[in-house]
Amino acid sequence: MNLRHGFDLRMIPLAACAFALSGSLALGQYAGPAVTSPAPQASAPASAMEAAYANIDILPGDIISIETYGLPELTTISMVASGSITSGASPALSGVKVGADGEIVLPYIGSIKVAGLTPAQTAALIARKLKADGILVDPQVSVQLADSPTRVISVIGEVQRPEPVPAFGHLRLLDAISACGGFTLLASHTVTVRRGEQSIVVHLGTNPDDAGISNIPLLPGDTVIVPRVGDVYVVGQVKTQSAIPLSSNYPVTVLRAIAMAGGVQYGAALSKARIIRSTAGNQHVEIMLDLKKIMYGRQQDVALKSDDVLFVPSNAFKAALAGGAASVVATLLYGVAYTSSVVK
Repeated sequence: MNLRHGFDLRMIPLAACAFALSGSLALGQYAGPAVTSPAPQASAPASAMEAAYANIDILPGDIISIETYGLPELTTISMVASGSITSGASPALSGVKVGADGEIVLPYIGSIKVAGLTPAQTAALIARKLKADGILVDPQVSVQLADSPTRVISVIGEVQRPEPVPAFGHLRLLDAISACGGFTLLASHTVTVRRGEQSIVVHLGTNPDDAGISNIPLLPGDTVIVPRVGDVYVVGQVKTQSAIPLSSNYPVTVLRAIAMAGGVQYGAALSKARIIRSTAGNQHVEIMLDLKKIMYGRQQDVALKSDDVLFVPSNAFKAALAGGAASVVATLLYGVAYTSSVVK
C-alpha cells in the first residue's frame, strides 16, 4: 500500500503539467495579427518633380536637335527611342554633334560655341544670328538635347545590374532602375537620389497605382542608390536561429519571423519573449512579449524593425523535461525501488 501511494504522489506533478499544457492549447481562437506599422506609402519631395532637363548645360560630345521653322536646312529630327539622330526631309542635317572645342557648325551661320549654354539659350543664340544676318525676319528656333554619350546616371546597390545608364531623353527613376534589370529580392523600396550636394529620398511604396507619385525625373550626373533591406535576428528557443531580411512589400511581424525560423522549441518560455531594439542614440531597449497571447489574438502582433533581435528564452522546467526525460524516469524508478527496499 505504501509503495503504491509513494509512486502516485511522484506522478501527480507530471500529470498536472501535461494536463495544463494540453488545456492551454484549446484556449481562445486565433484572431490574426494586428500589425503596428502601416504599409509603406509612395512619396517624393514636390521639388524633385520640378527637375527641368531643358536647363542642363550642353557639353562637348553632346548631340543636339534643332528645329527652325521655314528653314529645313537648319532642322534635325532626333530619334530618342533608338538613341540616334536621323535626318528629316532633305536637305535637313543628319544631326549636330558638339565638338571637343564646344562648337557646332551650321549652314548660313558657320561656327558657334554652344558648350555651357542650355538648349533654350542655344536656340536664342541661333535666332539672333539668323536675324542679324538677314536670313530670317522672325526666326522660330527650338533646340533639344537629344543624346549625351559623356553623361550618365549611376545606379548602384540592390539592382540586378548596377551600371551607368545613358542620360538622354526625359529619363525617370523607374526607367533607370528598369534599365539595370530591376530590383533584387533584397532591395529596399526607399531609394536615395544624390544630385550634387543634395540627397532626395523617395519612397516607392508597394501599390503600382501610386507609381506616378514617386517616379521623379532624373538629371545627368544623378546617382541612384538602392539600399538593401535590413535584417531581423531570431535567436533562442526556435527551430532555426537565423537572420531574416525585411520585406519591402509587407511588414515582418513577430509571428511571421517565428514562422520563418521554423517555429518555437518545446522548451520555449512563450510568456517571456522579448525584442531587443537599438535606438538612434545606440541605446538598447527591450519590448516584452507574450507569444501565447499573440498566437491566440489576445495581444497585438508587433512589426519588427531593421536590426531587431527577437529573443525567445527557455523555460527551465520544460527544457529539463525535454532534454532529460530519460533521467527523470530513471530517478523515479530508482526512488520506487528504494522505497520498496525500505518497506521490505
